Amino acid sequence: MDVRNRRRLARFAIVVAAGLMILNVGITIIERNNPTRILAARLQKASNNDYLFLGNSLIVAGIDTDVCSKQRLTCMNAGIGSTQSSEHAAIAQEAVASGVRGKLIYGFMDLTLSESPEPGWKGNRSIAFHLKNVNIPESYGLNGVSRYDFILRQNVPLLTYQDSLWAKVERFRRVLSDKSLKRKSVTNTFGRADDFSALEDGSSERFAARVRKAMAKTWLLCPEVMRLLNAAAKDGREVVFVVMPMPAKHRNAYYRTPDWQAYLDRLATELDSLGARLVNMDEMALDSDFADEVHLSPAGATAFTEFLLPELVRARIPRTGNPVGKSHTQD
Repeated sequence: MDVRNRRRLARFAIVVAAGLMILNVGITIIERNNPTRILAARLQKASNNDYLFLGNSLIVAGIDTDVCSKQRLTCMNAGIGSTQSSEHAAIAQEAVASGVRGKLIYGFMDLTLSESPEPGWKGNRSIAFHLKNVNIPESYGLNGVSRYDFILRQNVPLLTYQDSLWAKVERFRRVLSDKSLKRKSVTNTFGRADDFSALEDGSSERFAARVRKAMAKTWLLCPEVMRLLNAAAKDGREVVFVVMPMPAKHRNAYYRTPDWQAYLDRLATELDSLGARLVNMDEMALDSDFADEVHLSPAGATAFTEFLLPELVRARIPRTGNPVGKSHTQD
């Protein structure tokens, strides 16, 4: 390659690098209101709370913090939609490391506490990139290529927010599709209501088989939930796990079985042995209180929070130290 071609190649490389830098700065600006960034920032600024609520969109939709305020309680809703137990544990770790006080209240449905999620950073699961006080590679057990992949994604906005950008494109595509087909999809804060039917297992037999599979383990709680309990145990704070309200259709199909009742009994015993508590609130909402298949409406959230708070007031002396024996993280 002669001198002239080398110069051209160098100029091209500089232009491409400058373009990528500008693109990444632009994406950072566009995503300044990304919910993952907002929640991470709130965790940094929060301090004293009576209750810190954790979970996915069930908690986002299901807790009315105004009810807490009226009862002179300081509460922070740290729920975020489309997240899994791995992110909830990391959020709890961030909260503890940042000095956020208060009992940890973890709302869940079905087998969230027993089934480890698939690894990934899709959508709001990318909140892991914004938690500054948590060693995510260590917490998530990332090694080798997966560790370097995380570090790269964490530091390159184009990769950090790629799923968020595609989600915006997908929402725009759906709007155009609905207009072209002259239909109107029922939507709420979390997306199209029809999409949440996918959260249903689809078969009571399949769900029962999942419950029996969990019960066959020597320890019900998955490693992600154990990380959450470990984070809470560092400063002796209480953790309350709440089975969130479900419509009658869901309860009758999945919860009204001997297998599920046996699962809850064992789960309560295991949590109690670790200084945590289980509160079953699956019936504490009417079908009319739901906005879709699983999320409470604003009015439903107000009513449910009023039911829930007295249960949370019940005191328990939390245990300090590491509650997790080695066998607790293995099947």
